[in-house]
Amino acid sequence: MNRRFVSFIRRISTFGASLILALAVWVVAITSTDPTEERRFTNPISVELVGLSDGLVLTNTLPDLISVDLRAPASVWTKIINGRIPGKALIDVTGLDAGEYEIPVQIQIGIGPIMISSYSPQTAKIVLEKYETRSFDIVVNEKGEVPTAFKVDPPVLSVDQVQVSGSVSLLDQIESVRVVLDHSNATESIKKDLSVAAVNHDGVVITSGLKFSPEKVSVSQEINLRGGYRVVVVKVVTPGTVPNGYRVSKIGVDPSVVTIYSSDRTLLENLQSYLETEPVDLSTTTEDSQIKVGLNLPAGVSLVGDQTVSVNVEVDPIEGAMTLSDIPVYVIGLEEGVQSILSPEMVDVYLSGPQPILDQVKNEGLYAVLDLQDYQFGHYQLEPIIDISSWKGVTIQSIMPGTIDVTINGRSESLQNNNAQSVPASATKTPEQ
Repeated sequence: MNRRFVSFIRRISTFGASLILALAVWVVAITSTDPTEERRFTNPISVELVGLSDGLVLTNTLPDLISVDLRAPASVWTKIINGRIPGKALIDVTGLDAGEYEIPVQIQIGIGPIMISSYSPQTAKIVLEKYETRSFDIVVNEKGEVPTAFKVDPPVLSVDQVQVSGSVSLLDQIESVRVVLDHSNATESIKKDLSVAAVNHDGVVITSGLKFSPEKVSVSQEINLRGGYRVVVVKVVTPGTVPNGYRVSKIGVDPSVVTIYSSDRTLLENLQSYLETEPVDLSTTTEDSQIKVGLNLPAGVSLVGDQTVSVNVEVDPIEGAMTLSDIPVYVIGLEEGVQSILSPEMVDVYLSGPQPILDQVKNEGLYAVLDLQDYQFGHYQLEPIIDISSWKGVTIQSIMPGTIDVTINGRSESLQNNNAQSVPASATKTPEQ
């Protein structure tokens, strides 16, 4: 019996040793083909708070950057990188009441086998506070002034109270909950949806950490004319026209309506619904202008506020087009003794632009230029250049012909083009603007 037992033990020992040896060989083989590497985990890591009890709220900020180093086989690293596998940093506050805590950070990455070598931070500061909802009356802050001729009724709210939710410490800071109604220069009744905001004891708006129900309330306010006042529109009177070659593109007036007053109610009611300006003379207006003028008021009627209005006149030149024929072509850039022959020696040019400017171009005269600097002896087809940059708004539509036949040689020929001389001073005269 003892011999059999000893033999069995020897066999078990031999088998165990063989198994351990085989396992070691397998580990060595795996490690050599898929070596373990330690690297920084660079995929996104989300930070999550879990286990928060009802009636509590987190009032501080969770860490937004978690640094993690992992040990994992190369094949696992390939899956992590190619699969963009994210990580999680969990902060468990299960069972905790209001207070300040230092909670361990738990790292989770959904792949294996891996080993977390290190990570930072390992703990996170957590501040939990009680979360409540309180009711506050809504206060309307009125901003600005309406014109003297109008009377304003008190504003009316669609609801008088708002429910405000947040941490107890933040709710304790609230002095009032308000909406701001701006009725600056209003001449008619107002109805607006306005956002509510909480204000602390220093008069500063609390910008975060609170929830409002409702977030907006409707505010209405009646605005009406006082007795003895009336609002009328302004009509601009413009006798005459702008100079030839120009047109009026727009006439506006500011303000477009004015308020008038009269102690005679009957006179006020029988007036037309508009007042005319004093005549605005446009006979010399060739550009945009702003002109201040008075209004023609009937006897017994006075103007409330400014006694003048601004008339804004926009004037544009009339667009036109013209063709100028037989424009001379001049040559520049030739060395002394070098001759050129041009064919043709003149071109026609078709222009478009503001008519008054085109008239200036017509009176001044144009010329075309061929720059032959750096050209060798030979035969060329070149495009003439006409400089119209001094005439604002004028565009060259076409030059006919578009190319000039040019021959450059060193012989003195009777066919030599006279335009090979310097551009005359009269042709380079700067046009009027």
